[in-house]
Amino acid sequence: CREAVRPAPAAAPPRPRRGEARHAEGFRAAGLWRGIKQPHRPDLGLLIGDDAFPATALFTRSKMVGACVTLSRENLARSGGLVRAILVNSGNANCATGAAGLEDGRMIGAAMAELIGCPPEQVLFLNTGVIGQRLPVEPILAKLDALHSQARQGGLDDFSSAILTTDTRPKVAIDGEQFTGIAKGSGMIHPDMATMLAFAMTDAAHTDLGAALDQATDRTFHRLTVDGDTSPNDAVILWSSGRRDADGDFDRRLEGVCRDLCRQIAADGEGATKLVTIRVSGATSEHQAATIGRTIATSMLTKTAIAGRDPNWGRIVAAAARTSGPVDVSKFRLAIGGAVVFDSGQPHPENEPAAHQHMLTSDEVDIDLVIGEDPHAAECWTCDLTADYVKINADYRT
Repeated sequence: CREAVRPAPAAAPPRPRRGEARHAEGFRAAGLWRGIKQPHRPDLGLLIGDDAFPATALFTRSKMVGACVTLSRENLARSGGLVRAILVNSGNANCATGAAGLEDGRMIGAAMAELIGCPPEQVLFLNTGVIGQRLPVEPILAKLDALHSQARQGGLDDFSSAILTTDTRPKVAIDGEQFTGIAKGSGMIHPDMATMLAFAMTDAAHTDLGAALDQATDRTFHRLTVDGDTSPNDAVILWSSGRRDADGDFDRRLEGVCRDLCRQIAADGEGATKLVTIRVSGATSEHQAATIGRTIATSMLTKTAIAGRDPNWGRIVAAAARTSGPVDVSKFRLAIGGAVVFDSGQPHPENEPAAHQHMLTSDEVDIDLVIGEDPHAAECWTCDLTADYVKINADYRT
């Protein structure tokens, strides 16, 4: 559910290369290594506003939550949704650590607040990584001053690298000069959020940040899955300096940045070799289309078939047919990479070679399913399921 809403006083352009990423006006960033991950892999990041700016957040729906979720909810409520800084560590989730984990989080957040001169409730401290281990409090505290001193307008790349866990690359999305998005996520990703942290910063004003984030998340992060597992530490935060008037297209541009981040997360799924985009159209409602798309996206049989470059239309149709609500398979039209492999209840094996070639040669596998003649549609994102996913997660702690 959405937390602490406070009113703020077309597709995203090509993603910038390393060193070119920039912030929306009013924000600075930094990232450095403080010793919890492998040497010289950044693991502590900071986003800081020039002032305390309005923010709104969505957190995991899991009944098991990390200390950072509990503390962030408390701080947003106490501050009235005003945030001065967001501190993030990777490599340790500070989850299932009891009262001691909550106290660790409070101590570090308060130290950051004292350093930058703001009330403790205006600092959000988020964690991601291994569950069940206490935070290394002293090493983090020892690095806060250096982290703060390094925060700068050009620090987005450092921050986006510092929040990664099993990710192979940072995830940044930019729409003009008004919207900046950063995310981490590679495994434990599912539409009830995911093992995911995402931050959208903007200098555009909006009268209802909470409603904007709800809508964008419903059409983006809730349509993303890698492996069907949900994390206890998920958070998506929208933060606005409100320094300039919105251009009237705030919602579309925010959704575009979130969509870009979702595609980057799916493409970087643990062990993934293919980004998979599933488009469902002809539905009686957008909800029906999204539900069918998510069902296909979480089908292990479909994901392994894609890993094998097998245009196995039967697995896709079967997944769509088992969703709740009425569907008529005789009206289905399924295309893979534009090649129609199933239509009006009949397979088209003559088109499977073209579909197979698409799966072999394209970085992105396109699955288009028309389920009827109604006007609603939705898009979902996932990736293939490979043996490397098993290896990464079998060896995660060992």
